[in-house]
Amino acid sequence: MLRLPILCPVLLAACAAAEKAPDGGDLHARQEATCTATIAAHVGRPQIEVTSHWLSETGGIAKVEAIDGSRRHLCDVDASGRVLGYSHPDA
Repeated sequence: MLRLPILCPVLLAACAAAEKAPDGGDLHARQEATCTATIAAHVGRPQIEVTSHWLSETGGIAKVEAIDGSRRHLCDVDASGRVLGYSHPDA
């Protein structure tokens, strides 16, 4: 019983450290996934047909590129993984 209270804070600290990875890996993956889901719903295609790539971050807002077929979309995604908007730069 004594181990459980000690273990919980340790696990929580590990999770927080993983979320704040220096390379942003976990956060970038969440932002890409959210952009993929948003664009798939926007174009009416399955998520498997949309490919997203994290491009950059400025002021806490990530720019994520999503491709469905030959169409390109850019999502603005915040740190909580919420898509703030998207555009069609090649239109």
